[in-house]
Amino acid sequence: MISWARTARLFIRSGVFLAVPSAACDRPPAERDMSAGSAHFTVEDSAGIEIVENHAPEHPPGEFWTIDAEPEIVLGGGGARPGEDPAAARDPAQLIWEVAGIARLQDGRVAVLSQGNHQLYLFEPSGELSRVIGGRGEGPGEFVRPQLLQYLAPDTLAVWDYWFGGTSYFDTGGDLIRERSFDIREMMDQALGANAESRFYPLPDGSFVVMARGTPPTSEPRPGSVVREPAKHYMRIGGSYSAQSLGHWEGVDEWYPAGGWDFPGFPTLRVDSYIAAGGNPPSIYLANGERNEIRQFSLDGTLVRIMRRTVAPVPVTEEAHREWQRFLSFEAPLGDMEPQPGRTWEEFFAAIPRRESYPPVAGLVVDAEGYLWVREWSEEARGGIPDQWSIFGPDGRWLGVVRGLPVYHACRWYFVPCWVDRDFLLTIQVDNQGVESVEGYRIRRGDEGP
Repeated sequence: MISWARTARLFIRSGVFLAVPSAACDRPPAERDMSAGSAHFTVEDSAGIEIVENHAPEHPPGEFWTIDAEPEIVLGGGGARPGEDPAAARDPAQLIWEVAGIARLQDGRVAVLSQGNHQLYLFEPSGELSRVIGGRGEGPGEFVRPQLLQYLAPDTLAVWDYWFGGTSYFDTGGDLIRERSFDIREMMDQALGANAESRFYPLPDGSFVVMARGTPPTSEPRPGSVVREPAKHYMRIGGSYSAQSLGHWEGVDEWYPAGGWDFPGFPTLRVDSYIAAGGNPPSIYLANGERNEIRQFSLDGTLVRIMRRTVAPVPVTEEAHREWQRFLSFEAPLGDMEPQPGRTWEEFFAAIPRRESYPPVAGLVVDAEGYLWVREWSEEARGGIPDQWSIFGPDGRWLGVVRGLPVYHACRWYFVPCWVDRDFLLTIQVDNQGVESVEGYRIRRGDEGP
């Protein structure tokens, strides 16, 4: 499980990865007839926007894909610690440090972007380090603070630098192809509310989505209340820095303790908004975590489809709530914060309001073949950790449910990057000492499938 010190560090950095399939994918998702509907779904058209209402997954439990319980790929975990210089280590595994992006290339190599080392690494399928790209600096192919990794299959890797500092494009051999700069002032003039520190999400056509924070409340939150952050405004930034709104999306729920706790708003069992992009043709997906609905936009920002599920919310049992409190107690010492004299962290965590049901969405990923993976909680979820995925086809139909990968913050674009292709799901594991590793779990799709 992830340590709270690592959680805090991950919370303030923007680590993201975009899965972009090639146009010549060997095994594209099957085309499906959406005209008739079935007992599992219905399709309607509303002013040119397709609305897909999914009532049940097309494939029942036990008849869909699976993820192996143990990783088949492991990189890192070799002893690097925050504050040390892992670049000086002889063991390439120790270079896995402050990972900001990962990808599995079409030839099986794994690309790992280290924000801590200011370098991009290419590992062979055997785990051997084969190429080191970049370094700290402002010269050609160097990074000030690499923030995002984008794999443009089949042959290009793009590293986006901090504060819109520019993008460096490399071929998969590691050679610099070209560089791109940004006019941050022009972007801020067009995208009102955005600034140099705004989170952003790259798209395969060279445009990107930027997130502007909403206006904070003018009054202090009432002690003992749960308050939602101001809505986030997502905007697509296209040519000439033109900004197109993708709507306002809910922020994180925060609890403001009563009784004189010396602590600001504390995130509850997370409700948040999520973004992902990919597919062929590429699409942008956005979801409010509290609503069982996902909106699909074309790359030019046009809303083309709304995907819904008409299913009952998953209840948070008393046992699951207690396990979540224990998880927070063990994993969240809250950095240097201390409770006031006479108060304990156990009291603090026990006072956090109990949710009756889990949010329906805990993360979004588009895999290299264009399937949308929606991270979520099952009825057997433990410790507040999302433990399964619902898979949607490119046509918006709910295909099935995949269990596995109990990693608390996996695949949440500003916490822990991940990558999904036909054969593997890659994510970051962080132990209680803050040591990171890249782990790849094999996906078993069987001889047949969607």
